[in-house]
Amino acid sequence: MRTLLFFFCAAAIAAGESYPSAWNYVAPDATALVGVDWQHLKDSFLGDAVFSELSGAGHLGIPELDCLKQSRQILLSAPDFLAIFSGSFPAAVVEAQALKAGLYKTSYNGVRLWVAPEKNRRSLAQVGDNLLLAAWRDTLEEAIDRGMLTSLRQYSPLLARAARLVPNGEFWIVANALPDPLVSVFLPLRLETSDFEGLVGARNGLHLDARYNMANTEDALLSAQYFREAIPAFHAVLQNIHAIADGESVLLQLDVSAGELDQFLHPPQPAMSEAPSQPALPAGPKVMRILGLDDGPREVTLPAPTQ
Repeated sequence: MRTLLFFFCAAAIAAGESYPSAWNYVAPDATALVGVDWQHLKDSFLGDAVFSELSGAGHLGIPELDCLKQSRQILLSAPDFLAIFSGSFPAAVVEAQALKAGLYKTSYNGVRLWVAPEKNRRSLAQVGDNLLLAAWRDTLEEAIDRGMLTSLRQYSPLLARAARLVPNGEFWIVANALPDPLVSVFLPLRLETSDFEGLVGARNGLHLDARYNMANTEDALLSAQYFREAIPAFHAVLQNIHAIADGESVLLQLDVSAGELDQFLHPPQPAMSEAPSQPALPAGPKVMRILGLDDGPREVTLPAPTQ
C-alpha cells in the first residue's frame, strides 16, 4: 500500500511539473478556475468584456494598473480568490502605477507586496518581473508560501482538467459545480450542475464547447430541453447553439464563422431615404393676394429676389 501511495504522489508531482510555473500558486482545494489567453483574446470581440471584469471597475476588486493589460496569460482561482497575471511587469513600472493607485509598499518572505487600504479592493504581490498576483493579503501570503515549495507540493485536481482545455481556446472555465461565484462573473447561467468544463475560441470566428454533468440521465434530458427553450432569448450570435444530452452530461456546442460573426456584430445599416424634392416654383414675378379688405380682394406684385 505504501508503494502504491508513493507511486500516486510521484505521478502527481510529475504531472504538476508539466504545468506552467504560475499554476504552482493555485490552492490545492480550488473549486473553480478561469483561464484567459489574454495575448490572443484582447483584440477579439470578447476582449473588452472580459477585461472589464479584471479592471478596477469590475466585480473582482482587482487594482486598476495599466500594466495588467500587457499580460500574456491570466488565471483566476476560487473560492479563496487569486488572480495570477503572467507577462512583463518591470518593478519600476509596477511601483509607479501601484503608488498612483493608492497602494502602499511592504513585503512578505522577500516578495514585494502592494497593499490596498480599502476593504473592497485586493492587494498585489510582485513575484519577479514576469508574475503578479492579486488577492486579499492573507491569500497572497499563502500563495507565496506555496510557490516557494520545492517538494511535496500539492496540486488541485482542476489543473489537469484545465491543461486539456488550454490548447483549444482563448478563454476557458473548469469548476467542480455550478453555481459558483467566480464562474458567475463570466457565465451568468442559472444552473445547478457538477463538473463543468467549457472553452471559447475567438481567434477565427466563435467556437464554444462545454460540458456539464447532472445527477442522472433524466435530469440531463430535462436540462438540455431547458437550454433549447431558453435559446430564443439569447443574443443573436448564440441562436445556433446546440444543447445535447449525452448520458448524464449535457453538451453545449456552437461554431460561428468569422464572416457570420462580423455580420452579427456589425449588421448593415439601413439606407437613408432621401427627402422628397420640392417642386420647382414657376419663374416670373410673385403675386400676393390679400383678402378681407373693405373694397374687396387686392393683388400685390412682389419684387423679384436679388441674385
